[in-house]
Amino acid sequence: MAVLTLSRDMGSGGQEIGLLAANSLGYGFLDRERLIARVKEAGHKWDKWSEGMDERTPRAWERYDWTYRAFVAMVQSAMIKEAVSDRALIMGRGGNFLLKGVPFALRVRVVASLEQRIARVSGREGIDEDSARRLIETTDRERAGFLLTVYGKDGKDPADYDLHLDTTLVSIERIAAQLSVSLSEMDRLVDEKAVKELQMRGLAYDIKARLFTGLPFFMPTLDVEFDGEAICVRGVVRLPKERALVVQEAGRVAGKTPLKFELRYRK
Repeated sequence: MAVLTLSRDMGSGGQEIGLLAANSLGYGFLDRERLIARVKEAGHKWDKWSEGMDERTPRAWERYDWTYRAFVAMVQSAMIKEAVSDRALIMGRGGNFLLKGVPFALRVRVVASLEQRIARVSGREGIDEDSARRLIETTDRERAGFLLTVYGKDGKDPADYDLHLDTTLVSIERIAAQLSVSLSEMDRLVDEKAVKELQMRGLAYDIKARLFTGLPFFMPTLDVEFDGEAICVRGVVRLPKERALVVQEAGRVAGKTPLKFELRYRK
């Protein structure tokens, strides 16, 4: 079945909409806690990054830390695996960017007026309105910083979504019902080719995480992506033996999946 990615402003009611839609359709619900639990299955070394994963902007040094970049690749892989598992709803974490171009992915953002958001957060958290406003401002800033670091966008542009819904104007229940209908209609777009291509994207992130954590040397640049035909590993190495290690480690993860290597030697 089609997959739903749901981005939301804090206090917009997006979480509630996601739960209602998931329950109505029998969808799995991949929120922050469930996503972190899946990533941690790969080992305890991810603990320090999973704390406050997208609740704060990564510091400058963290953006270039290889274990952080590996952690992000693991998160992206886990989200894609959820998307191809059938009946999946992915909350936040840039799922709309990750699944861009996937024909059976419905990418939705839920917003609301600041006044309504403050009222919701104040009631939910049991805090006064000034405290709720500060919490919203901080959360908005830190979430946008995470998305900017990983995807180069802050997640606020309506053009990055298929639907942009405002709970100031429409009830949570009505929006959830609308999404259930839209997802049912998108089921016809699920085909073997599209699913296979998404699986290849996930494998590319698995390979990237392996290279970030498994290589005994630093690569100035490294990227792994599915180009429509094969998984392509791009980067810069210094020595032939380093290139050989990249090929070896990538192959261990890829198995029989075709790989291409565009590795340049550092001058």
